[in-house]
Amino acid sequence: MAEDRPPDARTIVLKPLLVWAALFGLGAISLGYALVPGAPLKPLLSLAIVLVQASLVLGAFMKLGKASALVRMTALIGVVWLSFLFLMAFADLATR
Repeated sequence: MAEDRPPDARTIVLKPLLVWAALFGLGAISLGYALVPGAPLKPLLSLAIVLVQASLVLGAFMKLGKASALVRMTALIGVVWLSFLFLMAFADLATR
């Protein structure tokens, strides 16, 4: 069985380094685009970059693709509650 075999050192080291490099590159792109004056669609591109970064973290580091349904549901509930808290904080800020 392939699942019983322990991962080799190359997999343990190479995959996180590639994900880190991708996250770092996306962060650099985001920073560079934020510093461009008058660039169109800044918020949309920033949100798209953040979604790609979040999916890399969820897939590579948290391994939600291989997780059980309970773990996936818990992660989803955490995102829902976090978005609810942000919504309430921004609603409070907008009404002051």
